[in-house]
Amino acid sequence: MQDTLERLDALMNRLVEADQTGNEIDPLAIANELGTIRAALMKAPAVVPRSGGERHFRCDACGTIVHGAVAPKDCPRCRKTVFHPADLE
Repeated sequence: MQDTLERLDALMNRLVEADQTGNEIDPLAIANELGTIRAALMKAPAVVPRSGGERHFRCDACGTIVHGAVAPKDCPRCRKTVFHPADLE
């Protein structure tokens, strides 16, 4: 998942740079890259199975949602440590 988010960030940076410098970009190449990123995001599981808790927490780095009474010390997917409460209702 982290690689996919990095690809998305790189593509966004290319678009901003092209806009600021006036360099032309190939729209078909951009569309292809977005399609590849979308497919990768659709394949990646976003929710870790419940461990008996009632609250939901979203990892700030990769977006994985974990469940428990309190936020975990690190993300089971990317090992980052910043979480935000997630409202899944």
